[in-house]
Amino acid sequence: MILRLALSTYLVLFAALFRMSASAQTSDTLRLSLPDAEQLLLQKSIPLLTQRYNIDSAKAGIITAKLWDNPQVTFENALYNHTTKKWFDFSYESQNTFQAEQLFKLAGKRNKAVKLAQSGVKMSEYQFYDLLRTLRFSLHDNFYDLYYKQRSLQTFASQIAFLQTVVTVFTAQKELGNIAPKEIVRIKSMLYDLQHDHLALQQDIQETQSDLALLIRVPAGTVIQPVLPEGMSDKPLAAQQNFQSLLDTARANRYDLKIAQETVNYNNLNLRLQKSMAVPDLQVGFAYDKQGNFERNYNGLNVSMPLPFFNRNQGNIKIAKVSLESSKLQLEGQEDQLAHEVMNSYQQALRTEQLVGEFDPGFENEYTTMMNEVEKNFRLHNIGLLEFIDLYDAYRNNVLKMNELKYDRLHALESLNFSTGTPIFHP
Repeated sequence: MILRLALSTYLVLFAALFRMSASAQTSDTLRLSLPDAEQLLLQKSIPLLTQRYNIDSAKAGIITAKLWDNPQVTFENALYNHTTKKWFDFSYESQNTFQAEQLFKLAGKRNKAVKLAQSGVKMSEYQFYDLLRTLRFSLHDNFYDLYYKQRSLQTFASQIAFLQTVVTVFTAQKELGNIAPKEIVRIKSMLYDLQHDHLALQQDIQETQSDLALLIRVPAGTVIQPVLPEGMSDKPLAAQQNFQSLLDTARANRYDLKIAQETVNYNNLNLRLQKSMAVPDLQVGFAYDKQGNFERNYNGLNVSMPLPFFNRNQGNIKIAKVSLESSKLQLEGQEDQLAHEVMNSYQQALRTEQLVGEFDPGFENEYTTMMNEVEKNFRLHNIGLLEFIDLYDAYRNNVLKMNELKYDRLHALESLNFSTGTPIFHP
């Protein structure tokens, strides 16, 4: 009788202390919603910022491709005039020449180089958006994972504190001869198992939180507390879609596929440029000779062009052709991979939502209500301690499995968003 009253008292005290500790917030805790986390990702992510610089660098390549070749000017004067006995003689009797030349690229080389640079900018932009797709998926997945793991951690903490209280009371009662030693051993064994699982979950949470903090660049010591809106719907969402529509969406919005497509275009433009390089360029110049030619103050026009007898850029043209064919094969492989990724994520979402749909929506509330009744009956001495612990252990396993299942559902939907390249689902 004394034992049960003591346990009931400790249970009530623990419940009150647990509620107080759960509501307390440390100064380095960051309550974060998913939209706020996305905003931090866009503003602070180093990979995204780095990729933006790559885009600017690619745009600078367009400026370079549009520039004309600089004219070349040559001036020559007599170093020593033996007639006048003067160094650097600029007098009427001295000799000097002047030449100005300008290179004109033929076969549209300049325009082809500009188009090639513009294609490079497109690929840099596509790489930015594909990186954003990957980082957004990592952000969402870590956010949901951390949220449900923290909820599971609360269940562990509650049970550990309760069992620690029971061990303390049982130890005192054993000294009085009211408790058998084997009961202490059983309770301690359960407590140690819980503490081990609690420690493993804490380490897992720390790693997930570190990944999330790195994505949004918050200080390493900050404790992130994800916040999800109340009343999130568990209605099946993937079942409302069909594979073909999802595949069409992926083909229109997956930037890694657009990169592969643009790579084919880039290599095609490069092949055209290399073929045009086989056409020699024209160099036009003006020449002035003061008195070294057949007449004084000679003026002449010169035109030069290399004859393409040996070097017709054969090697680079062949390399460009091989690169083009290779990129076409890679595009086909990317399209095949995309279809499989969409199918796998679609099937995963369907299976997960089917499993969630098989659970009674009110099951969790009913189970929680039942546990409240169990605690009430325990305080009224209608059930024994071991029966109460067994029921509470079953309740813990149920909470952990439900949290894991809810995360699996959100993970499956986010995977489907990731594979289609579009936020189709907004859990």
